[in-house]
Amino acid sequence: MKLVYCGECDAVSTLATLERERCQTCGKPAVRIELPRPWQYWGATAVFLLALVILLATNLPEIQIRFLVLLPFLGVGLVLSTWGMRVSKGRALDAGRALVKGGKS
Repeated sequence: MKLVYCGECDAVSTLATLERERCQTCGKPAVRIELPRPWQYWGATAVFLLALVILLATNLPEIQIRFLVLLPFLGVGLVLSTWGMRVSKGRALDAGRALVKGGKS
């Protein structure tokens, strides 16, 4: 995953690693923004791994019970990962604006 900033429409786009660096809003070339992953990303990863360990370590006989155990972990992991994506896009927007502002001076 990579984040790109478009100075034309002042938007941040999330792209796959091999996609061309173009804005998803207007289609114009965009600048890649390199940022470290926020703590929410690592928290979601830890929650998903904890769910995996719990499901593999316990001997729950019925599949319905396994799904009931898995649901809270999926919910928390999804909340953390979407929160992390919002934080990353906000930081990328700020960094992109600073980059464009610094380039025009």
